[in-house]
Amino acid sequence: MNLYGMLSDEKAMAGMLYGLNPKTIVSIPAGENISFGKGVFFNGAKSALLGGKYKNKAAVDLSAYTTASKDIALTINGTTVTVTTTATIAADVASLVSDITDDVDGVTAVAGTSSDAGKIFLTSDDESELEITLVYDGSDVTSSKVTQTSDASYAGVSVFHQNAFLNSRGLYVKTEAVNVMEKGYIYVALASGVTPSIGATAYVTSAGTFTTESSGNTQVGIFKSGAEAGSNNDSIALVTLD
Repeated sequence: MNLYGMLSDEKAMAGMLYGLNPKTIVSIPAGENISFGKGVFFNGAKSALLGGKYKNKAAVDLSAYTTASKDIALTINGTTVTVTTTATIAADVASLVSDITDDVDGVTAVAGTSSDAGKIFLTSDDESELEITLVYDGSDVTSSKVTQTSDASYAGVSVFHQNAFLNSRGLYVKTEAVNVMEKGYIYVALASGVTPSIGATAYVTSAGTFTTESSGNTQVGIFKSGAEAGSNNDSIALVTLD
């Protein structure tokens, strides 16, 4: 990659610092490949950084399904496990948990107890997003019976780093130490279609891009520019982080 030629176009790029004395945290390993100028998140253990806030956990509530001879189909990351209800919730849950353990790679399933009896708790082993569909007696009940959550927490913004252009990759690779800005001015990657005004509140989405939309997103700072075309013709903007 002709990095210096690229910068000679006098365009900013995602992850580029603006101003002096930014506060950063360093030497946090990447849990996956991470692009510059992205809002990054600590994984649940706070031992690695992720490029998005993935819904890596889920609770599947089967407690209301007490009628016998009804089919339940639970699809997790493309693999489906099934049970025909026996009218004994504990037995049905145990059967599904056993099948998930045997058949679904990379997911841990645990049966709920006490007040959570009748539920199955799922966790992605590599903290990636779970894709789940639940069908009961032929009807899709995912929206009412599956609750997905994330235990990731916002860490900051990934800073442009020239060494990350080794072999023209242009990003931090998994296990590489990521420089992360907590406070200061930095150019960030915008979510598709976002055109912020100067002074608008900046939020980071679960995908690590930035937006003016508050719903479901994390407030992180203030936009100090509108949308600009970055050096890679991506849409970026200058943000000051709280």
